[in-house]
Amino acid sequence: MNSKPAHTHTKDEACKCGENCTCCTSSCFSKYLTPAAILASAILISGSILSTVSNKPCDKMAHQMRGPSQAQQEIVIRDYITKNPTVIINALDKHYQAEQAKAKNAQPAPQTEADKALVDEILADKTNHVLGNPNGKFVIIEFFDYQCGWCKKTNKEISAVLKDAPNIRWVLMDTPIFGEASEQIARFAMAAGKQGKFKEYHEAIGNAKGKLDKDALIKLGKDLKLNTKRLAADAESQQVKDKLANNQKYARQLNINGVPMLIVDGKINPGALIGDRLAAAVEASKAKK
Repeated sequence: MNSKPAHTHTKDEACKCGENCTCCTSSCFSKYLTPAAILASAILISGSILSTVSNKPCDKMAHQMRGPSQAQQEIVIRDYITKNPTVIINALDKHYQAEQAKAKNAQPAPQTEADKALVDEILADKTNHVLGNPNGKFVIIEFFDYQCGWCKKTNKEISAVLKDAPNIRWVLMDTPIFGEASEQIARFAMAAGKQGKFKEYHEAIGNAKGKLDKDALIKLGKDLKLNTKRLAADAESQQVKDKLANNQKYARQLNINGVPMLIVDGKINPGALIGDRLAAAVEASKAKK
């Protein structure tokens, strides 16, 4: 069996197809893909987008059956992601589920102190949405995305325990990472807050089924008896967009690069705050003076 690495040209076996050859496969083919395309291809591999790629050497027959060019690859990948954005979301959710399963038998991730000045700045910002006790001494600051499965679970579990944890101040910092769809949902939630219905709209998003496009987001507002024309206008306002950008700024300053990410009583807690971790936080909140 040949143990040589999959198709890397040497001086003696240079490809005879020309410098623009696209039949090169495996590691050789990867040079035609941008990093973003490689990532997308990995996510979409179950869709057989790269089914033309093999580990066979570059020869005359391969040249005659060469695969798609870089531009063709990128167009296919981009179009597939645009039409099927949930593929990435579902892949990340599966990854989170696998990581959560591992975490059950692993030591808890070490907690680090959040920058106190930044935390104080967030708490002083009256434009932030706060649930629970607005004067609570035990502060939970959550950076999240409405399309993140673990964020949804965290939000539901925290909401459920607030009635038994009157000392918790829960500050919600929507920091969408799943592109325009997530940003639009965030803007509509913030716009609902301008009509005094952030809590209700926030919970409605968490309970919604199916795709939350603009029509669905407006319907959520209608169900809550909001002024839907104002809701849609506020969602596109510069003020709301600036607020979302400000949330992202805080996340960068705190070195928060993913969601869900929470600051619990001054300490950064990576990952979902659910189950035993949340129960421990509730108990700690009761002892906080």
